[in-house]
Amino acid sequence: MANSTGGNNFWFLAFSRLNRNDYGELQMRALLVDFATLVMMMSGAGNAGANEWTTTAAKDVNGLQHANMRTELHEFALEFSCDGNDWEVNRLRVKFFTTSLPKLYAQDDASARLSLLFTLSGGAVYRERLDAHYFDGGPGDQAWLGSINAGKSELDALAASRRLDILNPDGELAYTFGTKGTAIGVAAIRKHCKLGAE
Repeated sequence: MANSTGGNNFWFLAFSRLNRNDYGELQMRALLVDFATLVMMMSGAGNAGANEWTTTAAKDVNGLQHANMRTELHEFALEFSCDGNDWEVNRLRVKFFTTSLPKLYAQDDASARLSLLFTLSGGAVYRERLDAHYFDGGPGDQAWLGSINAGKSELDALAASRRLDILNPDGELAYTFGTKGTAIGVAAIRKHCKLGAE
């Protein structure tokens, strides 16, 4: 909280200086440049969480529990989701939001066998197949949709991974996401959807 208070004092001082009439035009311009630089630096710090996984969990109006974990990098996103009924089929839904990539062509109604490659600490890898279908609902609603097995080993690999690669049907790298925060998401999936127990 001390940083927050210090930051508020800085903004107060910066604006009070701008309102004073005893600064010459050059000094005010210099102060404005410093102020703009600081704002740009703080905006950059706000994006430091990009490519971190966020997790949400809730109940719908019927009391059915849901869990969702998602990460975004540039204009792409990857999402795993489930609800309280998914334990019956032991599947975890996957959405890879993307347009066509150099190594992964996409068009509406296309199908492809993709792979999720989880790189673990020490260099071990775990590969999970993803039979996906592409949906093109227009800008912002374009994604490969599918599901993966949600057993203990799959969720353990997702929680412990250091890197998550998406491979095209030929096994070539299509895209890579970071994994900071996946353990929190997997814990929510286990708790709310009862997946990954065995």
